[in-house]
Amino acid sequence: MQYLANHGYKTLSLQQFMDYMDNKATGMPEKPILLTFDDGYADNHEHALPILRSLQFQATLFVSPGTTEDGYFLNWEQIKEMHQAGWDIQPHGMTHPYLPKLAAKDQNYEIIEAKRQIDEQLQIDTNVFCYPYGERNTTTLNVLKDNGFRYAFTIDQGMTTRTQDPLLLKRIFVNGEETIEQWISRLENKNAKATK
Repeated sequence: MQYLANHGYKTLSLQQFMDYMDNKATGMPEKPILLTFDDGYADNHEHALPILRSLQFQATLFVSPGTTEDGYFLNWEQIKEMHQAGWDIQPHGMTHPYLPKLAAKDQNYEIIEAKRQIDEQLQIDTNVFCYPYGERNTTTLNVLKDNGFRYAFTIDQGMTTRTQDPLLLKRIFVNGEETIEQWISRLENKNAKATK
């Protein structure tokens, strides 16, 4: 996060990102970046929240409501605090399942019930999804389309662009097993290619 701050990256809210994708954005920063956190681990509240707050960074958090009370993941009180601090909260399935292994009705439940609970708890209208484990099939895509989801994120490597299918967006993954130099190389190489 400090590298991003020191090198002129400016974080986007989810609405700013969607405006950019819809060609409606005005006054975009020179080096915009959307920070996304998957799964809703409790350490997001303990570590990521204060770090991002100190840098005045925004982020989007994908959570699975069915995991909120087990102690390892964020609880609703923590999620609400992060939302009030400016984090965008969006669904990641109810129980973080392998969606393609589920029947259509079960996929529908996982996606729609996650949306319903987040919307109810935070008084918002979620419309962006992140595939658990990055996995999806035609049924998954149809459930998202049929229920008004605008965008969905995979774990396919690469920079997000407007030319991608809005329900199959790529991301530059932060891998805790690689050095920061390796991550910087991937980030900057993606940016160099995107500006050519």
